[in-house]
Amino acid sequence: MILSHDFQISIEEYVQRGKENEFPVLDQCPNCHCTGGGNVYRHGFYWRNGITEDATLRIPICRLKCLLCEMSFSILPDFLLPYFQYTLHTILKRIREVLENKKGNGPRQLCTFHVRRFLKGVPWIHSYFVDEEKRKNTMEKGKKEPLNYLKRIMHIGESSFLRRSWNHLSTYFMAN
Repeated sequence: MILSHDFQISIEEYVQRGKENEFPVLDQCPNCHCTGGGNVYRHGFYWRNGITEDATLRIPICRLKCLLCEMSFSILPDFLLPYFQYTLHTILKRIREVLENKKGNGPRQLCTFHVRRFLKGVPWIHSYFVDEEKRKNTMEKGKKEPLNYLKRIMHIGESSFLRRSWNHLSTYFMAN
């Protein structure tokens, strides 16, 4: 299992610190949720590449293991993506260049792969931001947003809304 962690340092500083980085100490297993001191312990390191525009860096990844369920975990710095050698910043920069019709800096086939993978994930990204906005609006606006939705429902007609919205997300708008 891969656990992303924000070390709050740059990739260069992470590489410089190496195995001496401040790795998180887990008091609960993310898999079996057992608690207790020492159940999740450091299980060594493995090395992987972090490729930026300028360099290929060797990055130590800390491994943890649970004594109870014997599941292994990798603490992946949040500037890396699972199963990608290029850093998150490098990938997103290249995707942006291609989408803005600029020549992507890097191998053409790799840029195409990253753009295709990104475009395939756009519905997921959209869903994430819609959910985030909903959480934010619910906390900030109280009754204002639901009232706006109710006005929109009345505008298109209650029955029309019910028919059109039925089975959205496998249910209907008043389902429990």
